[in-house]
Amino acid sequence: LFLLARLITRSPFGLSLLAIKQNRLRATSVGVPAERRLVAIYTVAAAYAGIAGALLTQTTQFVSLDWLEFHRSADVLLVLVIGGAGYLYGGLIGAAIFKLMQDWLSGITPQYWQFWIGLLLVLLVLIGQDRLVAGPRAAWSWLRRRLTPA
Repeated sequence: LFLLARLITRSPFGLSLLAIKQNRLRATSVGVPAERRLVAIYTVAAAYAGIAGALLTQTTQFVSLDWLEFHRSADVLLVLVIGGAGYLYGGLIGAAIFKLMQDWLSGITPQYWQFWIGLLLVLLVLIGQDRLVAGPRAAWSWLRRRLTPA
C-alpha cells in the first residue's frame, strides 16, 4: 500500500492532484479533469480506509466504539502534525516520534506526559514544523559534509 501511494504521488495523476490542490481553477483551465481526478482519489482513499478497518478487525478480533473515541482521533492528528501531513513519510516519522515521546515522557512524569506532548503541539503550530526541523537538518547536512571525503 505504501508503494502504491508512492507510485501515485510520483505519477502524472499525482502531479495533477497537486495542481488541483494548489489552484483548482488553474488546473481545470489547463485541461486537468478535476472532478474525475477527485472522485478517483476519494475512491482510493476509501479503499485505504476499508483495508485499515479490515486489518484492525483482524488484529483485535473485535471492534467496539472505544476505537472511535476522541483521544484516538486526536492521537492520529497529532502524529500527522508531528510528521507533516504533506509528506508521504510524515505519518511513519510522526508515529515513531510520538510513541518514543509517549514512552519516554510517561516514564519521567507519568501524570503529565500529555501536557508535554500538548506543549510540543503548540510549539509546532506556533513555530511551524519547517523552522523547528531546520536546526537538526542543518546540523545533519554539516555533519554529512564533514564526513564526506573531499
